[in-house]
Amino acid sequence: MSEPTTNQRQPAIPGLEVEATAVVGIGLGLTGLALGLRPRLAPVALALTALTAALFRNPRRVPPDEPRTIFAVADGQVQGVREVYEHRFVHSDCLRLTTVVSPLDVPICRAPVAGHVVYLEQLMGDHRPLRDPHAPERNQRLYIGLETVWGPILLAIIASPLGRWLRCETTQGAMLNPGARIASIRFGGQVDLYIQRDVLEPLVAPGARTLAGRSRLGTVVV
Repeated sequence: MSEPTTNQRQPAIPGLEVEATAVVGIGLGLTGLALGLRPRLAPVALALTALTAALFRNPRRVPPDEPRTIFAVADGQVQGVREVYEHRFVHSDCLRLTTVVSPLDVPICRAPVAGHVVYLEQLMGDHRPLRDPHAPERNQRLYIGLETVWGPILLAIIASPLGRWLRCETTQGAMLNPGARIASIRFGGQVDLYIQRDVLEPLVAPGARTLAGRSRLGTVVV
């Protein structure tokens, strides 16, 4: 199975975002210049270049062909699996699977299942720490509602105080394959996946590490 395609340009450096190409090139050039003029500065230039590369990683992800599997939306750590009522899009009792994305995690969010984008809303907001209980409803955030063959799901992507580069990378009406790129959130954030309570059998517990488009969050049981 090939990796889900997007309309974006392919990065000049495999495994990195397009935006990182010029910065990494300049950083490597400055490192070489420092080696010739000020050798003691070369490690600093090289370290900054390596940090840029880490923050703009874009690894190839190909989900397994498992139509009844819900895959992780983001790289990070599962914070919790809770029963809640979702009022914005699903309008039903749901399981909310929360993943916290650290500043050094890969910032790319991916579709957890095949679906049709029928709801899309991006809101500006505060810059509260994620531990603040009001952060999910007050911080900058992006909502993506998908209609699937077995019902609706909602993705809420929430920026951390540092993670203000929240960018939507899908469109209303788009048909998505599992693993398709849908958003990016740099320097950390939180991703909540809402799915009807009786639809999913969770496969993860708090503390589990996830890889977007690869880790299995649960299995559809309807």
